Amino acid sequence: MKNKKWKQFDKLTEKCYSNMIGVDTDDSCWIQTFELLKEIIQEERKLKPDYAPQMELLEEETDYGYDITGWLEDCLDEIDMREDYETLLKVSEDLLNLFGWPEYTGSDLKFRKVSALLNLKREKEAVAYCNKWAEKEPENIVAATAAVYALTQEKEYEKAQQIINQFIPNPDECGDENDIMFTAASKFYEATGNKKAKKQIDKAMEAYDKYLETYFSEVSEEEMEENPRSKSAKLRVFERRV
Repeated sequence: MKNKKWKQFDKLTEKCYSNMIGVDTDDSCWIQTFELLKEIIQEERKLKPDYAPQMELLEEETDYGYDITGWLEDCLDEIDMREDYETLLKVSEDLLNLFGWPEYTGSDLKFRKVSALLNLKREKEAVAYCNKWAEKEPENIVAATAAVYALTQEKEYEKAQQIINQFIPNPDECGDENDIMFTAASKFYEATGNKKAKKQIDKAMEAYDKYLETYFSEVSEEEMEENPRSKSAKLRVFERRV
């Protein structure tokens, strides 16, 4: 039997989206909904200990009726946009603790945690977390990129440079596989005052952005919907320009 609180969750998510578009000005609904979600999961696990061990399995457990993972992503985005980094850190850690995360999964969530720590000026914690993350997932470019940001802010420039060299073998070639590292490298060279290296990195990113602009001008919305990597690449270009 489905937990009756799911109906309450559904109503609260509607309130969240009303807040997102400015119809409802009370933004406390996001955290209220998140706390209710945690409560439901904990209650379900008392009855069924193996209930949704991984976050994406929530959709299956609820017959895909609530788009929970989509709402969680929107919730994190809203908190991040408001620059409420204490809450962003708490929600990220709650989700990381609430579910199991096999290696090379949950990278976006882990990156958000590092970002929150850095914005809270807790650089040493961020570096320590990145070290453990990278040790478990040495080929994860998201973990490596988070480490570059953390090490740069902590002024551990030599270690940051080593990671950049590892993941950017050719500073003239920026692509879908490493563009996030190029963005971090640009920030690193700005922080270290290496104008020549920054100019080279920025030139490669600009060339890749132009390539994407041409590509997206020729791709239909239907094709983009079928290719999540294309959608994320387009979003990254937009984010770099705002």
